[in-house]
Amino acid sequence: MNEMIERLWEGLRDAGLPEVMLYLPDGTASRCHWEETALIGSTRVALLADQERGIVRIVPLAACTGIGIASPKGTDPRGYRASIQSRLEGILT
Repeated sequence: MNEMIERLWEGLRDAGLPEVMLYLPDGTASRCHWEETALIGSTRVALLADQERGIVRIVPLAACTGIGIASPKGTDPRGYRASIQSRLEGILT
């Protein structure tokens, strides 16, 4: 599971979906673009803006509990699934 989030995100990025919602170990979620990640040694981390604390959180992707794609504003997520699925066909297999 530790490498799965990173592999999934790489596939999403390759399919033209570089911005995702990361589900964090503390039960929260945060939007992040692939360009807002960094490699520290061999560990890919997300650099997340924490407005409440006024900090940038550094979260290893391996610590994330899930990943999602936010639908555009005004778009029903149920209908957006078909769009995502068509973009992913062949990428994540």
